[in-house]
Parts: sequence; structure tokens; C-alpha cells
Amino acid sequence: MRSTSSRRSAIALLLCGTLLWKSAPATAGAEAGPSTEPALLLKYAAPDLPDRAAREVLDPIPAIVAQELRIRWLPVPIEPSGKVPSTGDLPVPDDAALRRIAGKVSRASEQMERVESAAASLLLEEAERECRSYRFTEETRPFLAEIFLRRGVLRLWEGKASDAEALFSRVRALRPGFTPDPALFPPQVLSVWEATMHRPVPEAELLVESLPSGAQIFFDGERRGITPARVRTKNIAPVRIRVSHPGYRDAETTGQWLPGDTEILRFSLPGDRVARLGELLAGAEPGKGGGAGPLVDELSAAAGTPRIAILMLGKGVPGDGLRARLYVGRPASLDPALLGETSFPVGKEGAEISGKWVADTLAANGWPRAERPERRWYKSPWFWGVFLVVGAAAAFGAGGGGGGSGGSSGGTVAVNF
Repeated sequence: MRSTSSRRSAIALLLCGTLLWKSAPATAGAEAGPSTEPALLLKYAAPDLPDRAAREVLDPIPAIVAQELRIRWLPVPIEPSGKVPSTGDLPVPDDAALRRIAGKVSRASEQMERVESAAASLLLEEAERECRSYRFTEETRPFLAEIFLRRGVLRLWEGKASDAEALFSRVRALRPGFTPDPALFPPQVLSVWEATMHRPVPEAELLVESLPSGAQIFFDGERRGITPARVRTKNIAPVRIRVSHPGYRDAETTGQWLPGDTEILRFSLPGDRVARLGELLAGAEPGKGGGAGPLVDELSAAAGTPRIAILMLGKGVPGDGLRARLYVGRPASLDPALLGETSFPVGKEGAEISGKWVADTLAANGWPRAERPERRWYKSPWFWGVFLVVGAAAAFGAGGGGGGSGGSSGGTVAVNF
């Protein structure tokens, strides 16, 4: 006796084949490969090379090399930014501080009523100095405006009308809606105050310089020019100022300034370690390290890996595109070893060529090659795909034959004696 079920056997075979096919690549992918080794790639482009051309070649190289070698790139160790004296961490004035400031302004007003100008001027200077020792807030602005107003009156008494106008303008910037009360101030003060209405509202003006010059200036992240430059700010609050120059570490400070303030900010930019390393290697004799060994050791210790590759990119001979030199770090502060140099075209094609060259050169120096796992034949999705198709065809063929001999239809069971 022979019994067949065409539809059920086909469906069963189809499901089994599908499950086996789906499980095969997952099993292959689950096999753990060799672990990667940490490494550091330092890239340096010659100063005479256009930044865009350099980036177009250098940026893709780490990913290309990582595909060929069994490594993982570590980030370049970052040095802390250069600092100049900062006032960004000033405290907020408490009630006791505000009472002290108010008392000094009040005593200065009493001295002015007795026409004791020198004593009043000293008290106003002390009050302003104490205000500036705290973060500028809405609580201190009225006191500062009062201080500048009374100092302006003192200048008028000395016959210095232009100085008085400048001080009254600072009052307007601090308290835009304020106007002196005619019942409290003489006509001379009111007249000078009226003249300030035709002057622009003052801003703080800072002369920003850097060594070397040509650094970009950023105020609270906004680009504001290139050193040396005069930069104005209306912010009566702490402002973060940063200067940035290629090849050097950024320098920054935080400060606060009042309308009409002027100050010179000088930044000395420390050299970037990677840029210094590139300069040492670029200026060295052919095949020599130029005394760069200790600096490479410093970077190696900061990154936490002995594997350091240094790629130097520069212009090739005319008509020869770009030229690259590849070094590797050596222990005990020895100068980096030159592995080789090559020429290649600019653009994406050059990035592919140079990336493959870097990978091959490092592999020849003992860096681990990436191992591409070979999948066994019975774990190949192609094998299971063919098996599925053949099995399904055989199942449907068998079902069709059984239906013809028994005269049955619609997938019913046929029994032959």
C-alpha cells in the first residue's frame, strides 16, 4: 500500500527548508572572530597643501585601513585648551554684598551734597570695584547705573563735559528707560544728558590679539573675525571667548564687560602635538626622525597603545599629484621608523590608492591582517537556496503523480492497492 499527500508534504518541506536556510548564515555569523588591536593614526598635511585637497585624501584613509587590518583606531589624545585669566566663575552677589554696595553709593551721594568731591569719587570707585567682583545681574545693574551717573556729575564739576557725556551714555545702556529727575539735578546736568541722546549707545570694545596672529575669534561659539581685531559686545554677562589657529591648540577665556569698557586680550597659542610632530618629521633628513621619538612616546602613553602610524601628506613633483610618507613609532623614545613613501593622484581615487598602500605597508611591518572567515559549504545560503528549490519541485511533482493515478483532486489522500 502507498499513501501520499501532495499539499501537506510540499508545505512541510518548504517550511523545513526555509528554517534551515535562515539559520545557516546566522550560525556562521555567530562565530567569534579574532579581537581587534588598538592603534593610533596621526595624519599630517604640509602647510602648502590646500586644506580641501588634504581632507579629501586623509579623511577616508582610517576606514579603508581598518577594513584591511585587524585594528580599531583610537581617538587622537586631546590636550587641554590654553587658558588666560578668566572671570567666568565670579559669584552671584548675595544680600549682604548688595547692602554693602548700596551703603557706599549712599555715602558717596552724601559726600557730593557736602561738595566733597574727592571722598565721593573714592567711594564710587570702591562701589564699582565691588560690583565688578561679582557676576553682573539685574540686581547690580541699577547700582552700576547710579555709580556712572554720579561720576558723570563729578566730571561736570571738574569742567570735563565730554567725559560726563561718555559716562551718561553708559547709564543709558544700563538703564534704557531712565531720565534724570529735573527736581533733583541742575540744568547743566540735564543739558549734558540731552546731548547723550545723539550719541550711539556704547558697547564694550575688546582688542583681541594672538601669537601667532591669524587665529579665528569666537564669541560664545559665534565667529567674530581674525586676530588681531577689535570686537564689540553688548552682552552684560559672562562671555566665552575662544581663538583657534590650525596647528595650535585653542586658547580661551571667559569674562564680563560693561558698556564703554575697553580691554586688550592677548592669547599665546601652544603648538598642537600632532602639528609639532609633523614639523619635526618634515624638517628631518631623509630617513631620519628628527628627534620626534619622545613626542611619539608621549602620544603613545596618552592613547594607551604602542601601535602608532604617522602619515605625512605633501605635494608631489609637478604633475605627480600627492606624495605620502608613512612612519611607525618605536619604543624607548627612538625616532619613528620610515616604512616607505609613494605618490598617488588627488581626490577619491587617491584616497583608495593611498589607503590600500598604508594597509599593505603596515601589514608588512607586522600589523595584523583582517581575517575573512570562510563559510563551510553546508552553511552557505546558496546551498540552502538550491536545496529549497529542488525539494519544493520534487514535492509538487510527487503530489501531481499521486493525484493522477488515484483520480483524486484538491489535495485529498489517495490509497492504491
